[in-house]
Amino acid sequence: MPNLHKLITTFARAEEALRGQEFVAPLLRGGRARLRVRGLVCELTVAGARPGWWRCRMLDAQRAEVIDEAMPWQRSDYLALWQSLRLVLLHPLGEHGDWAALPLNPSDAWQRFGMRGPLVARLVENGQPFERVIARVEGRTLWYDDPDRRADPAIAESLRAALHAEQAAPNVANLSPGEQAAYALLARQHMRDHTEQRLIDALAIGGARLVGYEAADGGLRVTWARGTERNVALVSTSMDVVSAGICLSGQDERFDLASIIGVVADAPQFARWYDE
Repeated sequence: MPNLHKLITTFARAEEALRGQEFVAPLLRGGRARLRVRGLVCELTVAGARPGWWRCRMLDAQRAEVIDEAMPWQRSDYLALWQSLRLVLLHPLGEHGDWAALPLNPSDAWQRFGMRGPLVARLVENGQPFERVIARVEGRTLWYDDPDRRADPAIAESLRAALHAEQAAPNVANLSPGEQAAYALLARQHMRDHTEQRLIDALAIGGARLVGYEAADGGLRVTWARGTERNVALVSTSMDVVSAGICLSGQDERFDLASIIGVVADAPQFARWYDE
């Protein structure tokens, strides 16, 4: 019991000594900081915090307040504590500097940090798709540090141009494994987004809305609704109808997705079938 009292007293004195201590920390949405001070690991709620790099003052072992923005050299000193990892940016995640990214060298990321697949880089400044950057690895968190000075900016520009032109594969030389994977991932996403928007636009012409779609038989299986009624149609990649979901006596291919909606809506119930 005396040892327990001594331990409690030691911690109480250590917590009291924390009051007024200043520190630099990257803060995310929610304003929480985790740091080690004099052997104690403290997780602090920072009042009034916004995402960014801040100089803070400890109020006690659970709370801190923002004093001012961190100076560039303070930010650099913090980041220098952690190992670096080169990344290829994919796309932003929200409005607070988070970006999806892939390791430039996937095998290196796995061997050194046990990381693979899409990652999240925090507090990225002025990022662009396919830009190569340096991140610092703090536990499982990746803090943006700087653009990768070894990168050729022309490569990222060429990849963005190829994506805009909807090229299945970019005609760009000397791509790293990470850049190749980044292009393949964004190209698939771009195609999905483009296809979905085409379906939405076509259905809207007929007064319907898209419920969902999936690849099927070399085309698309589209579930759509008008009012409370749902229907399923098989269409080609050019939006021509392969099967309308009603009996059209082999005339399905005369229609596209936009024009078939009114035909289906007016069809009697006995002429319909439902694909489960």
